[in-house]
Amino acid sequence: MIRFPPLRPVAALVILCLAIAVLVCPTGLAAQNREVVHYQKNMKFDMTDQKRLAGDILARRPDTVTLQEVNGDNRDVLKWLRPQYPWQKICHFDEIGRVAVMARWPVVAGTEQCLRGQGIAAMQVEMPEGKVWVMSVHLETPDKPLHRLMVQNLVPELARFRGPKIIAGDFNAFPGSASVSALAQAAGVTELGPRIITYRVANLLGFTIDHVMVTGGSGRVEQLPLIGSDHFGVLAHITLRF
Repeated sequence: MIRFPPLRPVAALVILCLAIAVLVCPTGLAAQNREVVHYQKNMKFDMTDQKRLAGDILARRPDTVTLQEVNGDNRDVLKWLRPQYPWQKICHFDEIGRVAVMARWPVVAGTEQCLRGQGIAAMQVEMPEGKVWVMSVHLETPDKPLHRLMVQNLVPELARFRGPKIIAGDFNAFPGSASVSALAQAAGVTELGPRIITYRVANLLGFTIDHVMVTGGSGRVEQLPLIGSDHFGVLAHITLRF
């Protein structure tokens, strides 16, 4: 019979800890929540480089995508993305144009909707970890009366949604503004940082008017290239808690 040398106290403690870890976390010793990636982009109605934008999205492989200013001239982007993002919802609003939300994960049947308050396309996605609401937002500029009216109408609608959410888009308003704060509070979401420039005026002044907000999670955002638009894209890395 082979006799093994007695374990030192430290080695025995390590083995015990490993055994407990395997029992508590059978899928791995350091299992963590999967990072969810979201791609936000205001395409601009007369944007150029549609194929380049589609290629950039495909290369970054986000879980979900939100687009604004979708029209007949740039709608091919959605067609080119459909093989990888078959679940798509497009909403047409007379005053603000089309907004779209897409996902590589299946949509919960019957959840696709265009909010009556205008400017938001929404659908609930069944990710491996659970269900997540994804919403694409496009608000009118604050100098127009429609901006305030949209916020007033959207607040009670957003308050009715339950569960984790990713809300992203062109809010045409700054972080901490009355409009952004009202919608965030109604939806129970928090804006991701750090603060990045998403729109420039005359290539001089830079503003943050495109936002990614989440509930039940945390994360960070980074600025992406313009790619034929007047808005920089935003890529968000999110850890959601289900």
